[in-house]
Amino acid sequence: MTDNSDTPLLGDIRVIEVASMVLAPSACVVLADFGAEVIKVEPLQTGDLNRNWHKIHGLPVSDMAYPFQMDNRNKKSIALDLKSEAGYEVLRKLVAGADVLVTNYRIKALQRLKLEYEDIRAINPRIIYALATGFGERGEERHKPGYDTVCYWSRSAIETQVFPYEGWLSAFPYGAGDHPSGMTLFAAIMTGLYRRQRTSEGCKVSTSLLANGAWANSVMLQAQLSGARFKEKRPRDNAYNFISLHYPTRDDRLLKLSLVNSKRDWRPFCAALSRSDFLDDDRFSTDAARVENMPELIREISATFATQDIAHWQSKLEQHDVPHTIVATYEEAANDKQKAAYDIVVPLDHPEYGQMRTINSPFEVSGADKIKPGAAPGLGEHTREVLVGIGYSEDEIQQLLEDDCIQQLE
Repeated sequence: MTDNSDTPLLGDIRVIEVASMVLAPSACVVLADFGAEVIKVEPLQTGDLNRNWHKIHGLPVSDMAYPFQMDNRNKKSIALDLKSEAGYEVLRKLVAGADVLVTNYRIKALQRLKLEYEDIRAINPRIIYALATGFGERGEERHKPGYDTVCYWSRSAIETQVFPYEGWLSAFPYGAGDHPSGMTLFAAIMTGLYRRQRTSEGCKVSTSLLANGAWANSVMLQAQLSGARFKEKRPRDNAYNFISLHYPTRDDRLLKLSLVNSKRDWRPFCAALSRSDFLDDDRFSTDAARVENMPELIREISATFATQDIAHWQSKLEQHDVPHTIVATYEEAANDKQKAAYDIVVPLDHPEYGQMRTINSPFEVSGADKIKPGAAPGLGEHTREVLVGIGYSEDEIQQLLEDDCIQQLE
């Protein structure tokens, strides 16, 4: 990662983020990671709702606003009343000098605030206008509020796929549908910038949680669209295949298998389990026999894994190159040596919380170092700096403060 002294890959790109929560801000944090100047426009007093989402009952308890930190590092914050004429004029001046505007406001809010694409394009015809919605911009549900728990997980049928044979699903992790959708929005923005490079024209790019959920579960949805016959759900002990089940070990850990190539993996798997008898057992010696006798095979494998601790089986499976992993705890996932080796978890020097670590954006570009992660901005921390940068005098800034059109972090 760069020490911020070298010119970063996106160092000449200015982004105006008029967005909240996770999807759109997460796309902007990737732009910021590669050096874009991201100016986050927030409402007065409250700011982005994600500033306080760590206080929601049921989430991990911390004084640090870790959801907001994750998706807003290396940005500038300006607190602005977009409903006021003077506040909108500030935004208009920001848009005039920007390359990208990103928003996930609901369609009716965009209409009220004069933030639709036609409004923004009239100010800056070369701008890339990036919109993220819950349900899309057309159809009967376009005005509905949308979050990943609803649009991504439930409406895509992913929850139907993973719903247990008996019992209820736990909640999906916070932002787990928003973040991959944010990467789609990032890709759309970069595609728009490439189009502008070729045509000298701005454009609108968009995505939705509904579309991303469908894309995430596209193989199974294509099965439905192709008329495939879906099988009924079964309990684990009578599963259709042993190859991707979880297996408890003697020390009450869970081992996950992924034997997708049975011709390649079956013999090494039997060797790893010291179950060469499987190879000569008429019940298990061929793919067809294993399918016919799957409940018995699952019982045999489960009983074998239960005889040793997880470390033993990891060593054996690695020795025989069998695809597998431990089902990690959050502590193990955060302290994973492979993640550290590949810069997935990287250092963060936070001015309030000191030396800590954070999650890197999930791709690299050779020859283009990322900006070192910094603290997420305070509400209105850069209001004065940004206004001075677009030509406001100190007297004008003071008047905006007195008129409650802006807010500056003191």
